[in-house]
Amino acid sequence: MGSEHRQRPRKNTPHLVKVLDLDTGSPLGRVVDITAGGMMLVTKQPVTVGDRFHFRIVLPVMVHYRTEVDVEAEAVWTRKDDNPSFHKTGYRFVNLPGDDGYLLEDVMHKLNLVG
Repeated sequence: MGSEHRQRPRKNTPHLVKVLDLDTGSPLGRVVDITAGGMMLVTKQPVTVGDRFHFRIVLPVMVHYRTEVDVEAEAVWTRKDDNPSFHKTGYRFVNLPGDDGYLLEDVMHKLNLVG
């Protein structure tokens, strides 16, 4: 997915933001960059475009007394990482409750990931 399809600029995060697969309870990967509309993950396992997942994003800072956000996301693109042991996948958030969208925005502001 090219940047021309994004509604908001995506910001790389230097913070370790882990993502868990809520269906299996296992760690899935880490966030490379994030917006309120989606994120890019680096994972060990490839995924198929169109697959939907239930994720728990473990926040590196507490915002509004929370340290995690649960989201549903759909894979919109995927490719091998520069390191062939990993894959990069772009996800768009689906059915993100309004309060959680605001929470992610607040996290991005706290981490100076938005202007």
